[in-house]
Amino acid sequence: MTASPSGMKTRFGMIVALAMTAGLAACANDTPAAAPAPAPAPVAAPAPAPAKPVTAKEKTAALQTALNSNGAKLTVDGVNGKKTAAAVAAYQKSKGLKPTGKADPKTTAALGL
Repeated sequence: MTASPSGMKTRFGMIVALAMTAGLAACANDTPAAAPAPAPAPVAAPAPAPAKPVTAKEKTAALQTALNSNGAKLTVDGVNGKKTAAAVAAYQKSKGLKPTGKADPKTTAALGL
């Protein structure tokens, strides 16, 4: 089958038109699209504060504060006197612990210290 010269021109014209359309579409894609914003850098956790030595007075003050949060009425002065020992014993008794009046590990754990 042979194609007539006018039929070939029509086909050639369509091929050229398609090629030009494809070329123009490719040019449109050469334009850089807006790049997505980069992900924010992870925030590093702050360095822990240097360990501060806790004095016996500071420990006693924390104990007194915790006892006061549980109903005791102590002056938070960091002095482990008779009233503090009595408050510790009362707290221990209320929690079913042996009431020694000394803040042992079970007592401090129960107080959240």
